[in-house]
Amino acid sequence: MKIGIVSENYDNDSHALKVLLEKHTFKKKKKVLKVAFKPIARKIEGDQLLTKHAARIINFDCERHDIDLVILAKDLDDLPSSKKKINDLTSKIKQISKHTDPTILPFIVIFEQEALILADIQAFNKIYSTKSTFSKNPKFQSEPKEYLKQLTNKGKKKYKESDTPEIFKELDFSKVYQNHNGENSFQSFIDELESSIA
Repeated sequence: MKIGIVSENYDNDSHALKVLLEKHTFKKKKKVLKVAFKPIARKIEGDQLLTKHAARIINFDCERHDIDLVILAKDLDDLPSSKKKINDLTSKIKQISKHTDPTILPFIVIFEQEALILADIQAFNKIYSTKSTFSKNPKFQSEPKEYLKQLTNKGKKKYKESDTPEIFKELDFSKVYQNHNGENSFQSFIDELESSIA
């Protein structure tokens, strides 16, 4: 099975998510499934994801790469309690899905995808030689990108957004799944993804 990944940033977010998802073993009735992830729709960024133009590009790339399912990752940039905003974003993604051949599975990222890094802060510490701890559910951390920049502002190596694929290579999938939990979390997204392909 081939799954396309569309996000607000092809080079950073889509590739980082691909690296993380490839660490997980997907099964169907105890049988291991061969699942490949492919970032697509390179030229679509930000709010362009929620347009009919995006749907056309997604369709084109899916046909070209023989893709069966599409993950559309979109930042909420707000608290998990913002139910109206979550419902509006989910509704917009469903509208886009009406114009695409493969089904689109929404991954509504609470605040930003960088929150997933906070779910395994030890991997971040290893790369940046920091000694940070993070014990709360990372989906509640506002502006995680800025938070990570602050953690490294006095170190030799500073965090930048283009580092995310490198960091995601070091993340422990099970820790991210366990720590980024609850409604509208990485954990709930993975559970939905597994049921979609099982």
